[in-house]
Amino acid sequence: MAWPVRYKLIGLLTTGSMINYADRVNISVAAPIMMAAIGWDEARFGVIFSAFLAGYMLLQFPGGIMADRWNACRVIAWACVGFSVFTALTPLGAAAYGLMLAIRFCVGMFESVSFPAYASLNSRWIPRTEYSRAQTLSIAGAYLGQAVSYPLTTWLVLTFSWPIAFYFNAVVGGLWLIAWLLFATNTPAEHPQMSAAELREIDENRALRVENTASPWTVIKEPQVLLLSLSYLCLIYGLWMIVLWLPTYLVKVRGFSMQQMGWIGMIPTMASFVGLVGGGIVSDTLLRRGYSVRFARAQGPALCVAVGIPFLVAAPLVSWGWVSVLCFAVYLLLLNVAGGGYWAVPLELSPRLVGAISGVMNGAGNFAGIFGPMTAGFIIRETGNWALPFLIAAFFAVLSVLVFYFLVVPEPLAVKEQVPQTVSQKVGA
Repeated sequence: MAWPVRYKLIGLLTTGSMINYADRVNISVAAPIMMAAIGWDEARFGVIFSAFLAGYMLLQFPGGIMADRWNACRVIAWACVGFSVFTALTPLGAAAYGLMLAIRFCVGMFESVSFPAYASLNSRWIPRTEYSRAQTLSIAGAYLGQAVSYPLTTWLVLTFSWPIAFYFNAVVGGLWLIAWLLFATNTPAEHPQMSAAELREIDENRALRVENTASPWTVIKEPQVLLLSLSYLCLIYGLWMIVLWLPTYLVKVRGFSMQQMGWIGMIPTMASFVGLVGGGIVSDTLLRRGYSVRFARAQGPALCVAVGIPFLVAAPLVSWGWVSVLCFAVYLLLLNVAGGGYWAVPLELSPRLVGAISGVMNGAGNFAGIFGPMTAGFIIRETGNWALPFLIAAFFAVLSVLVFYFLVVPEPLAVKEQVPQTVSQKVGA
């Protein structure tokens, strides 16, 4: 029996997020070699990491608006063109520090529209009770990309040279773009392989989309959007610090070789992948089994983060390198289970504005992410204390849990001048 077309689309999105993430973390894997080759220290690389995140924050919300209003497929395609080109240009940045900052900023800027556009596209293609796992699986490819990037980038850097890793990733991005343009469409009805039965299933069960004349910019003023974004901001502050500094931490503090780091680094990354995919499944399952939307999408995920925080505290304090790696892995597993809730809340707030709301949430998270890697670099340089940045991340995770559990209420926003589109779209909404 052939897979439904929507499953194939999700598979292509998952592959796209693999490439997207490989393009952003390859520099962190190559950083120990690049530091020696170029002569830049941890503080400078902390700023380079944050330059990417500054660009990554920039178009989250506008990208979500574009995907909601126009063609999400084209937004995703142009994003791939941009970040692949600037990934290929990254080795030129070794000529001047300012040039490296500008190039990594541009990689982040083009990547920033991708995940809000994924959310917008999935809201058109996916039934409501499948949405959380479809969205989390779409973006969970990010962790597969990171897992592959650890050993592959290490091998490319040690076998050839560090610039080769960036050229390789850019070529892979170009190949994916060709596949995307040949297969993807903006709506299920446009797809030539779509059967009448699958189209009817999607149309009758996806979340209610309504016409409205309200500007998507109004979501910035909505208290629930702001609370969701505040919680995500506190959580992602520490996540980016771990993602971008963990390879260097494993080599410089825990004493693993570059080759060992390339493989050991896959453990927390694969835990993140399992957590994110599992979180989407758990959130959708709770919703189908009659749990409240608030528990399925917010309170349950918040409890997962709360359970994981002690492992984040222990990770930099334990004496044994392998135990530290496992502590990071458990924390990232539980944090990403919560991701199933975070990425589903925008759909519950407003299916028509899901891209814009996701953009505000992810933009806020990555705004905080700018400061995580950068402040960690300066703290390490000035104090030599590698534990302190991770303990600060744990403090912000506590704040994230409190806001998500007690204050976020995933109920439809009161958007003015709403008119239902079709009767069929009310079914199952």
